[in-house]
Amino acid sequence: MVHVMAPKPRQPGFPIFFNVDTSVGRGGQNSNPDDVMLVQYFLSLIGKQPSPKTPPSLAAVKPTGKIDPITIQAIEDFQRADGIQPDGRVSVAQGYRYGSHYYTIATLGFNVQDRFKMLWPNVDKMPGCPPLLKGAVRTSLAGVG
Repeated sequence: MVHVMAPKPRQPGFPIFFNVDTSVGRGGQNSNPDDVMLVQYFLSLIGKQPSPKTPPSLAAVKPTGKIDPITIQAIEDFQRADGIQPDGRVSVAQGYRYGSHYYTIATLGFNVQDRFKMLWPNVDKMPGCPPLLKGAVRTSLAGVG
């Protein structure tokens, strides 16, 4: 299930982000439709509100909750554009960073937050948020204090 990763109590300067409970993408567990859908939805939002370095493949991702080759390619393209060695996998974050890089799920969230500042972290109110994901986001946000 999708969940929010944030310091408790909330602290200015420490951004909250949505995390996954299972890995998504190439070689991932891909067992939780909420997790897959969150990654797909974030990729599609970024693709539909591109910056100059946004890979065009992101706009083709459809948030279905089922992993597919289009999603894996978009994950790889996103990672490559972010300057990391692409593996096509979004792992469960154990904090914001691993080594000198942010976790892909955190970077996806930071990119969505940057594009939808006025709505963040209310992903459920963003354009085209799938109903299944809306419920998971609302449940997750209810636990953030």
